[in-house]
Amino acid sequence: MKENQLVHKHEETFFIICVITTCLFTLYLLLSIVGIFIFLALALISLFSHILSMSHIQLNGVRLRESQFPDLYEKVVTLSAKMELKNIPEVYIVESGGLLNAFATKVLALSGKNMVVLYSDFVDIADEASDFDIDYIIAHELAHLKRNHITKSIFVSLAMWIPFLGTSYLRMAEYTCDRMAAYYTEKPQNAINGLLILAAGRRLYNKVNLNEYLEQYNEKKGFFATLAELLSTHPPLPKRIHEIQSFMNDDQPTVQLVKKTKQVILIIVLIFFLLPGLFIGVSVGAAFAFSKLDFLSEFTEPSEYDPLMQAIIDNDRETVEQLLKDGADPNTLNEYGESALLVSVTNERPEYIPILIDYGADPNLQDDYGWTPLMSAAVVGDLESGKLLLDAGADPNLKDSDDMSALDYAKEYEDPEFVQLLESYE
Repeated sequence: MKENQLVHKHEETFFIICVITTCLFTLYLLLSIVGIFIFLALALISLFSHILSMSHIQLNGVRLRESQFPDLYEKVVTLSAKMELKNIPEVYIVESGGLLNAFATKVLALSGKNMVVLYSDFVDIADEASDFDIDYIIAHELAHLKRNHITKSIFVSLAMWIPFLGTSYLRMAEYTCDRMAAYYTEKPQNAINGLLILAAGRRLYNKVNLNEYLEQYNEKKGFFATLAELLSTHPPLPKRIHEIQSFMNDDQPTVQLVKKTKQVILIIVLIFFLLPGLFIGVSVGAAFAFSKLDFLSEFTEPSEYDPLMQAIIDNDRETVEQLLKDGADPNTLNEYGESALLVSVTNERPEYIPILIDYGADPNLQDDYGWTPLMSAAVVGDLESGKLLLDAGADPNLKDSDDMSALDYAKEYEDPEFVQLLESYE
């Protein structure tokens, strides 16, 4: 049988879609300066953590050799040759703490050594059981290496962010490896037993009623069961068993599994169309409601400036003059005790001082700390504002809460010109 006949019919299709998606995501990130750094940081962190993890296994796991578990090593050599792998991978046994698993990997995803890791409990079961051989587990992981699934994972990595897309490719890859393992070991029942061990454990797997177990899948047709399947990187165990039976027995499994096409379409429409549409609709509706009903008005802080002060800050002379004509009080103080004159000085708007004075602004009006517009002008060295305020009657000797006058501030900030200006008005 040719290799392409062993590959699940949908694996290549999903792989191409995932590669295109990852390329588009990568291009988008690279076009953004921030995205470039995010992309590089994630890549380096992933690579570093992967190398550390593999190094830990190489240091602590038991590597199969001719002189270390020779029977197991011979299985690896035989299956590698049968599956036409160019190099025999390094195979390690690691203590699993009761977990049943195995995986294939590379020390470096693109160019590193191929590795297979067998959890010790699987090896124990194979030693003890008469109806289970670890050949299937080894062949399954070798199939991942033969199909370059580890290297390909780089090219589908960003597609994993798209719901159901990346996981669908990974499930198809698992089907392919199950097929290859069953074909190259020529023991489909052994492959099925390996999956039943994952389902029921080392002591109960050979007591499972297989047909009942497959029918159990047909009973679960609900939304969440289908959603869980779509989000998983591995197919449900009953489906994997069904696929092995179909492939090895000319499409004659012991139980026909129901197809969940309608549920899948419903979930895709819900996730990609209905929920985004509902979210956008609710967001727009909420924004409109807030703008019309002003729900947040009681939580927002009032402006610290009245309209006259804000117009001065905005340098809107027309509004300033209109407000004053309409009766705005230039001596109104805001919550900090600031007057319109003081706001004019602090915002470097000396042209508004004469206008405010004409409408009755008091140049000696002090804020909560006794600060006057003239003091502010003295601190920043604003001679123009200082002269306008002095001409309007500002007192250079008026004291603030720190017993400092405008003249004192001018001397403290060593501004001889301002000192001379103030002294000329004493």
